[in-house]
Amino acid sequence: MAIVGYRRMFEIHGENKSIKVKLQLSDPWEMGEALGWQPFTGLVSDLTGDSWLVELDEPFDYAGTRYQYMVISARHESKPITMATSGAVPCNMIRTAAERAVSDNPCDISWWRGGHAMIGTVSLDAAP
Repeated sequence: MAIVGYRRMFEIHGENKSIKVKLQLSDPWEMGEALGWQPFTGLVSDLTGDSWLVELDEPFDYAGTRYQYMVISARHESKPITMATSGAVPCNMIRTAAERAVSDNPCDISWWRGGHAMIGTVSLDAAP
């Protein structure tokens, strides 16, 4: 999979396509309970190494924070995030600000020191 353009369109088997994903939260428990354990869907808007920036289709607020952009990465080395093409992959999800999401390196989480993070799974969703 090679990036063709910066945001939302990627070359997949010679065609420009969007990558729609489903994120299922498993932790933190309190957040899952508050949100009713519903999966989130969104479009991948950047790919950097083994991290994807996902813009949620339906942003939400939790504990006074807006969740619109998530940087997701594989939780285990043995299951890279690219395996989401064939099923759910355990992943880390870190909320990032809109300003970072439109930066030159939106998947960079070197600034992160804790908070606004989740554990769950990522899988491909039906094409948008």
